[in-house]
Amino acid sequence: MSLLALYLYPLSLALISVVVAVLEHFFPWRKEQKQLRGTLLSDFLHLVFNGHFLGVILYGIAATHLLPHLDHALAQAGLTTWVYRNLASGWPVAVQIVVALLVVDFLQWGVHNLLHRVGFLWETHKVHHSVVDGEMDWIVSFRFQWTEVVVYRALLYVPLAFLGFSSTAVMVHAIFGTLIGHLNHANLDLGHGWWRYILNSPRMHIWHHNYDGDARTTVNFGIIFSLWDWIFGTASMPDQPPPRLGFAGVETFPKSFFAQEAWPLTRLLPSTRWGTLTASAVGAGVLVLGWVLHQPPVREVRTPLLGEQAASSQPSAASTVTPDAYAFSVDDATAALGSFGNDAKAAGYGRPDVMVSVRELARALGSPRLVLLDVRPRKRFEEGHIPSAQPLWRDDYSTEAPIPGLSRPRDELERALRARGVSSESVVVLYTDGGPEAHRLWWTLREVAGREVRILDGGLLAWKEAGHGLAGGVPRASTEGNVVLSAPLQPPRLTWSELASFRASGVTFVDTRSRDEFDGRKQHDEAGRAGHIPDAVHLEWVHVFKRSNGTLRAPDELRALFREHGLSADSRVMTYCQSGTRSAAVYFALMQTGVSTEQLVNYDGSWAEYSRLDLAAATDSPPAATQR
Repeated sequence: MSLLALYLYPLSLALISVVVAVLEHFFPWRKEQKQLRGTLLSDFLHLVFNGHFLGVILYGIAATHLLPHLDHALAQAGLTTWVYRNLASGWPVAVQIVVALLVVDFLQWGVHNLLHRVGFLWETHKVHHSVVDGEMDWIVSFRFQWTEVVVYRALLYVPLAFLGFSSTAVMVHAIFGTLIGHLNHANLDLGHGWWRYILNSPRMHIWHHNYDGDARTTVNFGIIFSLWDWIFGTASMPDQPPPRLGFAGVETFPKSFFAQEAWPLTRLLPSTRWGTLTASAVGAGVLVLGWVLHQPPVREVRTPLLGEQAASSQPSAASTVTPDAYAFSVDDATAALGSFGNDAKAAGYGRPDVMVSVRELARALGSPRLVLLDVRPRKRFEEGHIPSAQPLWRDDYSTEAPIPGLSRPRDELERALRARGVSSESVVVLYTDGGPEAHRLWWTLREVAGREVRILDGGLLAWKEAGHGLAGGVPRASTEGNVVLSAPLQPPRLTWSELASFRASGVTFVDTRSRDEFDGRKQHDEAGRAGHIPDAVHLEWVHVFKRSNGTLRAPDELRALFREHGLSADSRVMTYCQSGTRSAAVYFALMQTGVSTEQLVNYDGSWAEYSRLDLAAATDSPPAATQR
């Protein structure tokens, strides 16, 4: 993340505050209102804390104490792959911005209603409504008790992050929301004309702070947009401000920043000088506790970080790592490379030489010959990765044209590997966090370049489940590698026409996409049409992995699964999906059950190519014998 991106919101906040404050000074709506008032310092502390530090504290608490448990729960439930199905990530940024603004603001409008209509929520929301006559100006837009900010921030950022909205869309929402929030509370005469039915304004929002409307009778709940209030009948916009601001009892409400942060705990204290001091002390204690909790707990991270910083989120499961899990020297780590595949061999897999267990990898961590490639988007890599790993994503090994997702040629793959430090003597291990991308890259390197690499069984999920630590941030610097990728013994068979001879000898097509894609109820964005190859068998790729930690199912379980779909060790099989990625995982699983690679093909072009060809396509359900 660049420095500009990192500080864009604080800089924007400062600029917006200055501009609105200057406008209030020269063009006040209520001219009798003082611009320097007694609670200004308290509101300034709210501005600084809620505008910056609270976000840091909440992020730290979430990353240290909440997200690891969520990651583990999702992995146990087998839902990790769904978490990263970023629905909005492929939308144009302009569309993301509009949808984020409208959808999140409507949710916030609903929550704002609840803050007034539910008793215990209203007690928290009173801090914001403690604005009295002569205080309504731009800076009170940040007068919130910290738990209320938690609700709004979670409502804003969790859905946007889950759905894959870009950081640009999130930043635009934050900056634009801050601007409107400043203006809503400003002492400015705004809110005329047709746009009052769309955007909130000072003339409208001041009536939300009406003394006589502190509970169910309150109006104008809009945060950014006023249109929700006009649509649902909660809008009110008289020509003049209300005669009085606040709520019943506001006269004795705490006025200091620290006391307001501790509300409603401080309502139990007496309304005396000592009670006020105690309230402030309690509030300060709450903030200090939050600051302490936001920092990662002091713990011994036994995993060698190899010069990288520790990720803020570490495995939450009780660590089963013993001191001998890692090599004691570089020579020991390099010697451990020779044990790769032993665990897979003991488990009975057909090709243990291309599998690595978490235990085997941990022992080899730190070897200069080991190259770990993290096959995930850069953002997820920086949030936490296996120490020494280098990021590599789809654009590095697949193209967008003429067929979306088709493997890149050998020379481009060679450059991508060299840039990540792969040399002729390197032992390359690929991993992901529940998706099939590592298997796709494994297959691509094998098919296009004849280069055998290995898959970390279970990937990052299994690594964290075992209690091993994570590095965070950008990848460490790597020395340019010298690997040379030579042409495989058999020319790559990537497209439909190149697979003609294999198809001519009685092949079973295995469609590894979702049921909706197979049946034609859903069409992928990069597909030419919906449906599937006629007579194909449907087997969604996720079924070859364990739900708990993403490791490959045992050989006997895989054979039973394949028998249910009419497949055996003697079958000639062509796997496919949308672009050869999900199908590469099923190809890998079939190979591990003993199906010869001479009888096994992964269709690289897959449905992305087939759906563009003048060939028959089916949209009906498969025969009953192949259904699960």
